[in-house]
Amino acid sequence: MATGFGFDRDAVVEAARQLTNVRSELESSGQQTSRLAPTGSNEVDVALQDFTTAATRHQTSLVAAVAAATARLDGVVAGHAQLDSSLGSQLPTNQPSKGKTHE
Repeated sequence: MATGFGFDRDAVVEAARQLTNVRSELESSGQQTSRLAPTGSNEVDVALQDFTTAATRHQTSLVAAVAAATARLDGVVAGHAQLDSSLGSQLPTNQPSKGKTHE
């Protein structure tokens, strides 16, 4: 029913699935980060550590944003199902009514 309004459930489900994969890849790449070896220069070591800390913070924010987008898409699918069910229950059926007839 609600698909008549231009909603492509399969496309939304696929987008949510792809975002879930992106999130998994981001989380996996974050776990692969190894401890930096000393370079022999305190300034370079501090700069590399600052960069690593900022990159990890950014990655954490990105994972959270992807998770939020996935949750919203899941909500769209659930809302679509609820709307479709609600609209479907409002439509008359071809079954004869059980009551007075207007003849």
